[in-house]
Amino acid sequence: MLDIIIAPVKANMLAQNSLIATLQTLNLNGTLYVGYPILASADHMVTINALLTTLEHGVVAIDFADGASESVIRERQDSAFNAVFRKLLAFKPLIVKRELAVKIAVLTYAPSELKSNDPEVLLAGPESLASTLAEFAPISPEMLTYVNAAIQQISTIKPANKREGLAKADSRGAIMQKIEREIANLDKWQKTAAIECPDGPQRIRGLAGSGKTIVLALKAAFLHSANPEWDIAVTFHSRALYQQFKDLIRRFCYEYKNDEPDWTKLKILHAWGSARQAGVYSEIAAQNDIDVRDVSYARERFIYENMFGGVCDELLTELKKKGNAKELFDAVLIDEAQDLPRSFFEACFLSARPPKRVVWAYDELQNLGSYSMAPPAELFGSKENGEARVPNLNETPGTARRDIVLPVCYRNTPWVLTSAHAIGFGIYRPKGLVQFFDDPSLWQEIGYKVTEGQFEPGNQVALQRSENSYPSYFSELLNPADSMSWARFSEPEEQYRWIARQIQGNLEQDELQHTDILIVIPDALSSKHVGGRIIAALDEYDISAHLAGVTSSVDRLYQPGSVAISSIFRAKGNEAAMVYVVNSEYAVQSFQASKARNVLFTAITRSRAWVRVCGCGEGMDAVVAELQQVANAAYQLRFQVPTALQLEKIRRIHRDMPEQDIARQKTAVKNAEQLIAMIESGELSTETLPETFLRRFQSAFGATDDSE
Repeated sequence: MLDIIIAPVKANMLAQNSLIATLQTLNLNGTLYVGYPILASADHMVTINALLTTLEHGVVAIDFADGASESVIRERQDSAFNAVFRKLLAFKPLIVKRELAVKIAVLTYAPSELKSNDPEVLLAGPESLASTLAEFAPISPEMLTYVNAAIQQISTIKPANKREGLAKADSRGAIMQKIEREIANLDKWQKTAAIECPDGPQRIRGLAGSGKTIVLALKAAFLHSANPEWDIAVTFHSRALYQQFKDLIRRFCYEYKNDEPDWTKLKILHAWGSARQAGVYSEIAAQNDIDVRDVSYARERFIYENMFGGVCDELLTELKKKGNAKELFDAVLIDEAQDLPRSFFEACFLSARPPKRVVWAYDELQNLGSYSMAPPAELFGSKENGEARVPNLNETPGTARRDIVLPVCYRNTPWVLTSAHAIGFGIYRPKGLVQFFDDPSLWQEIGYKVTEGQFEPGNQVALQRSENSYPSYFSELLNPADSMSWARFSEPEEQYRWIARQIQGNLEQDELQHTDILIVIPDALSSKHVGGRIIAALDEYDISAHLAGVTSSVDRLYQPGSVAISSIFRAKGNEAAMVYVVNSEYAVQSFQASKARNVLFTAITRSRAWVRVCGCGEGMDAVVAELQQVANAAYQLRFQVPTALQLEKIRRIHRDMPEQDIARQKTAVKNAEQLIAMIESGELSTETLPETFLRRFQSAFGATDDSE
C-alpha cells in the first residue's frame, strides 16, 4: 500500500495530481511525500517536490518540470540528489563500509511525456513512469525503515540515555534498553498529522501515547522551516509540557535546517500564561489592549474548575465588543485541547490570520477539567448571521486531511490501555457505564476490534486491541500480569512503605534509573501532603525524591538521581517505564464519577511498560474488582452497546456539575442518611411522617438506579 502525504508547500498542482494518480495505479508499498522533506544545503533550503520511498524501488527524488531548460533541470536534479544524499548519509544505520547502503534515484516528472538529450537526466510522464521506476532496485524492509526514520526527521528522538553497564540480560532496565533501541518510524496516520496542514482548522484525535505531542512538535518545526516568516504558536494546558516541546522542536528544526528555531517567530506558550511567562491568552489580551487577568483575579470570581474558562469568556466578550481582533498568528497548534474551554478556541480562531490554521489535538478520556470537547461547529463560534465559522471538517480528495485519528499506541501495552479504558468508561462497574463515545465507530478507529457480537445499540459485544494497534515488541518483551498489576492496603502509610520497598528493588535489582519511575497522585488537592509522606517513606531507604513543581522546577518533571512524585496535572503529557498510582480509590466517587475515572485513566496511561495501581479501603476494593474482571476477560472489554436513550441517561447522570450543585446534593444525601439513621434507631417513627412524604419517598427509591 502506498501512503500519500501532502505537505502545505506551493507546487505545480498539475504535475502533482498527475503523479499521484499515476502512482496509485502501480501497487507500490511505501510512502509518497509531496512537498516534503525540506532539507538544508550548504547555503539554502531545498524543497523536494516529491520523494518516493518504497520496497519496490528504494529512494526516488522527483522534481516537477515547469518548462525549464535541460541544463536547469539537471541542476535541480543534482540539488535534490545532494540534499537527500546528505540527509541519509547522516543516519548511521544507513552506512555500510563508509558508503550509503541505499541508492538514490532522481527523475523529473511532467504531466505530458518529455524527452532528454542527456542520458543522465531522467524524465518521465504518466505513460513512462512505471518503466522508469522499474530500473531502480528494490530495498529490504529493514532499509526502508531506516530511510523513513531519517526522512521523517525523528531519528533524534531516541533517548540520550544509553543504559550502559547493565548486568542482567532480562532485567527491567535491559527490557527498556531494547524498547528504546527500536527504530522509530511514523505510522501512516502520524505522517499525515505531522506533515499535512490544510488551509483552515485541523483536528487530531489520539489515544494516550499515540504520539500527539511529537506530531505537533514535528508539524511546528516543519511549518517554521518551510515558512520562516510565519508567526506560529504552540500551546498546551500542562506547564510540564513546556520544556518537552522546546526540546523536541529544537531537535526537529536542526534536522530540517541545521539551525536553532527563531523563537521570536515560533513561540511555545502556555495556554494562560503567568507573571513570568507569556501565554496565548495573555498575548491575545495584551495585543488587543484588554486587561490580562491572572489566577488571583479568577479565583475571586469563578469556581475553581472554571477559572480559565471565566477569563477566556471575558476575553472573548471584549474581543467581540472591539469588532476586529488583531490577527497575531499564521498557525496555532494546541495540545491537550480536551482541558481547555471553548472560548479559548474561538479567541485563537479570531487571532489567527486567514486561512485560520488552528490545529487542535486531544484525547477525550484525558479530560481532567470541567470542559468537554465540542464539535467544530460549536468550538469556533458563529458569524454575525448565525452561521458556524467552521460548520464541518469535510475534505476534498487530493488535499490535506482535516480530521485525523491516531489509532496506534506506542506508549502503553495493550493490557494497560485496555484496563485504563475499562476504568475510564466504567465497563465493569456494577452500576454500568459512566460515559461513552458520542460516535461509537471511534472504538474501531482507535484500534479496537470486535471479537464477539455486532456493534449495534442494545447488543452485547466484546472488544480487544487489534494486533496492529501496538508495537510487536510489547508482546515479545512483556507479559500482562507483570505489566498491569494492583495492590490493596488497609491504610495509606502501609501503601507508601510498600511503594518505597518496591522502588528500592526497581533501582537495585531491576536496573531501572530514578528517571524511569513516576509516582502519580490522583487527588491534586492532597498532593502536597501525600507527596511529603511518600518522600519520607522513600527517605527510609535512602532514595531521593521530589514533588514536581513544588520542590522542583514547574517546567520539568524529572531530574537525575531523584524519583518524581507528581499530581495528576503535572504528570499528564509525560511518561515513565514504571508508574505507581497511589490512592487509586479516588476514582470511585458518587459525584462526578466520569471526571474521577478520567483521572485514574490518565494516571495509568503514563506507563511505558509497567504500572502498579495502589489504594486503600472499600473504594480500592471496587477498583480491584473492575481491574480483575478485565484480566479475567483476557483483556477484552465486554459490555452492552448503549441505545440513544441509554446514552442520554448516562450523560444526564454523570454530567459535569458546578461545585455548588455538588455541595447541595451531598447535603441532601447526608440529610437522607440522618433520617434513615433516626428511623433505624427508633428515634423517629415512620408513623409520624406525612403519608404524602412516604409515598413520594418510596416512589423515588423504587424508580431510581442512578447513583454510583
